[in-house]
Amino acid sequence: MTNKAFALSADYGYINPLEAAVKSILYHNHNSKIYIINKDIPQEWFSNINNRISKINSKIINLKLDDNMLSDEHVSQPQINEMSYGRIMIPDLIDEERVLYLDSDIVVNNNLDDLFNLDMGSHPIAAVTDLLYTDNFNSGVLLFNMPELKRTPNIVSNMLEAGTNDQLSEGDQSVLNSFFGDSYLHLPLKYNLAIGYDFLCSYYPEYDHNYFEKTGKTDGSILHFTGPLKPWKQFSSGRYREKWWQYYNLEWSEICTNAPLPSTQDYQEIGQLLTLTNSEDLENIETLISALPNVTFNIAAWTEMGGKLTKLVKYSNVHLFENVAKTVVPQLIQNSNAYLDINYGPKDDNFIQKFSETGKPILSFNETNSRIKDNNNYTSFADNNSTEMINKIKSVLK
Repeated sequence: MTNKAFALSADYGYINPLEAAVKSILYHNHNSKIYIINKDIPQEWFSNINNRISKINSKIINLKLDDNMLSDEHVSQPQINEMSYGRIMIPDLIDEERVLYLDSDIVVNNNLDDLFNLDMGSHPIAAVTDLLYTDNFNSGVLLFNMPELKRTPNIVSNMLEAGTNDQLSEGDQSVLNSFFGDSYLHLPLKYNLAIGYDFLCSYYPEYDHNYFEKTGKTDGSILHFTGPLKPWKQFSSGRYREKWWQYYNLEWSEICTNAPLPSTQDYQEIGQLLTLTNSEDLENIETLISALPNVTFNIAAWTEMGGKLTKLVKYSNVHLFENVAKTVVPQLIQNSNAYLDINYGPKDDNFIQKFSETGKPILSFNETNSRIKDNNNYTSFADNNSTEMINKIKSVLK
């Protein structure tokens, strides 16, 4: 069977995201060659993986660059370094008919045979139009039509020269659009579902070019965690964080056998509780968490969280959603069995009222009541009576 050819470009500082991307590719696409363009990834990393994936007729290939080869290229965002220009070098580095380049902040969520069998005609590359900057394509996923690309003399050296311009607004993406913006084949959104814009479009609506409507209706074959809030960080606010961790946690033996994706939970959940807070002071929160170890406590905030809250992740049944994206909120409400109105300070009354309209219970302490305390599904307990609240939660979850 013919191998599919993929390419990624990263340095050793990005090894964990890179490995998650490789695992996701191979989980859905056996019989693949994956070229890793890099300067400093140890040889043993390649050997270890290749020893495990030979049984699925796959291989990762170590494409080493000289340390200084990309040093003059201009990058425009703090979470990106010069290795992003590795994709520009693919026509010179890889001898394949077709190569699918992927950024390392991507996971593949499906088999991609249809992309490799796509009729590209005379188009040199195929890409997805950027969701925010709609005059350009997003360069995180690029399908290279290699014979067509190589018709242009010195294409790689010319693009690298263009990349030294320190006025580029989007670094190598600006370069690629300047060369191929008028000639690329437009791919469907599912091949580069850039859900990393969740935070940006939640808090800065001027960027939202129907972003939430477009991404909400698309099942992504390739999920792209654009922006600085990556799912492998301690906290991130967007969708599919759990999906990234499922691929990262796969064993190579599970990839070879297509075993079910692993759970990211380490306890037996019997229900979920939700709190949206503007304060890090939550009444009796650790007492409740400790007494209900099989209950998930989802604690969200529109802002970053202080130390009193962030330390709660020492409990496996606590999940924090700081700078929570509006795409995540409806799912949190849907999954919750009850709302805990236990935070001091200002309340988001509109949010609590919206939850109340679901008919699900809202539980509070007298000192933390919100304005809707007279609603039929609102129950309040004395501040020193966490036992009664715990018993109420248990009865709700039955």
